[in-house]
Amino acid sequence: MFDALVDKLESTFTQEEVEQPDLGRWAVKNAIMLDGREFSFKKHEYLIEPYGDTHPFQVEIKAAQLGLTSKALLKVVHGCRYGRYRGILYLFPSKTDVTDLSKGRLDPLIDENPETIGAWLKDTDAANVKKIWNSFLYLRGMVSKIGLKSIPVDFIVFDELDEAPQKNVDMALERMGHSEIGEQLYLSNPTLPDYGIDGLFQKTDQRFWLLKCRKCNHYTNLVDVFMEDPQKALRSVKGRVFRACEKCGGELNPSVGEWVAKRPKIKDYRGRQYSQLFSQARNSSPENILDKFLSSKNLSNFYNLKIGVAYVEAANRLSVQEVLNCCGDSGMASESGTITSMGVDQGTNLHIVIGKPHPSKEGEIIHIGEYPTKGDNEWKILDEFMNRFKVARCVIDALPETKKARSFAERFPGRVFVCFFNEYQKGSYQWNERTATVLCNRTEAMDASHRELAGKDVILPRQSDVVRQFAEHCHHTAKRLEENEETGEQRYIYLSKIGGPDDYRLSYCYECMARQNMPQLMFPELM
Repeated sequence: MFDALVDKLESTFTQEEVEQPDLGRWAVKNAIMLDGREFSFKKHEYLIEPYGDTHPFQVEIKAAQLGLTSKALLKVVHGCRYGRYRGILYLFPSKTDVTDLSKGRLDPLIDENPETIGAWLKDTDAANVKKIWNSFLYLRGMVSKIGLKSIPVDFIVFDELDEAPQKNVDMALERMGHSEIGEQLYLSNPTLPDYGIDGLFQKTDQRFWLLKCRKCNHYTNLVDVFMEDPQKALRSVKGRVFRACEKCGGELNPSVGEWVAKRPKIKDYRGRQYSQLFSQARNSSPENILDKFLSSKNLSNFYNLKIGVAYVEAANRLSVQEVLNCCGDSGMASESGTITSMGVDQGTNLHIVIGKPHPSKEGEIIHIGEYPTKGDNEWKILDEFMNRFKVARCVIDALPETKKARSFAERFPGRVFVCFFNEYQKGSYQWNERTATVLCNRTEAMDASHRELAGKDVILPRQSDVVRQFAEHCHHTAKRLEENEETGEQRYIYLSKIGGPDDYRLSYCYECMARQNMPQLMFPELM
């Protein structure tokens, strides 16, 4: 079976491709050594087509240990020799990751192949810059912006995209501003739905490795079946677990499959999903995967690293319907006869959420709205809301217009506070009337407002377009566990703008802070 597949692969090559050989054919013919073993597609048949794919924009959403970083490294060194690249930029999340990649993966690849890759290498001064043939390979971390500047390149690889600062992706892409090639490869274990690699994959043609059943010839997307029913995808019969055809239940051979696009009309963005469900490594056997699923205490890690799909546990992300379930019968208020609390998130526009205490709930939201910020006078609308709604306490985002936020606070001393987040702060919020500021831990503040919505402890206005938009903004943020690579310390953080804007989610967080800390003494002007 393997030899037939390779023969079929080789028969598709044109004369031009022989002169500039296909990556997979080149690796096989030159017996390239990879991780101490001679390169082969045996037990990795799902990689044959991807190795030959030259599409300029590729997205690979993947489980762990499936050979995708090795493929990316071979692709860049092969591209330096046979491609038309001036330079290639290979990005990993941090400088430490890059050093490990260079010393642990790239250097051995060079040393183990002295007659090919090793012979192409030219001396360079920097440890993380390699001159291969007539091209430069730059290895950089994405945490610092410094390493992303002043490097003209034609091809960028984003490895472990989800672990890198997403805001630096655009800066990296600027390095190809004058390139006529502009090739991009993204690969990563997924984390949250609609975030990072999963968000990119959703824009592609979405290719999946479908396994062909030898009994009924049906093609099964094992990942989809597993997500619906794990024990239908991995059947257990007489103590033996095997990959099962979704149609007839017969055993599937992971070597026999075909890459099929779910959205074939999309031509500009190529995407593939890789899962351990079709890996033939010992630790990825059907028995091991099913056992891991049944015993897992962290389903997010299991789905991300074993199945290769984005996943977030329900407790860490609000659904749109979950938020809408908090709606009451009252319409949107335009003023208030009793004191209220207000939260303001600033940006292109001002997003405002106004609430008040409630006798049986944590609170009741009475107004939600978005207002323009063009010119200094537009900020005066905040003054109007302060008066019309008898706002006793307001919390406003400090950024990006800190000066305007402070000026607003100065107009309402003791009532308006500018919020600064401090990720290391523990305990209660720090209110400072002298500086008109409040310091808080962002995760703790977001948790407090999250609990209100998840527990239906707050009443929203009745459903409308604005309220639904508010619910969508709340859905566009999620909490995930992160680990400090140096200390091993773990902490939860909220990721923003997952699949869309989240301005109302932040303004609601600020309103919640304000409402939970309403002053005991009434302001005379509010009476």
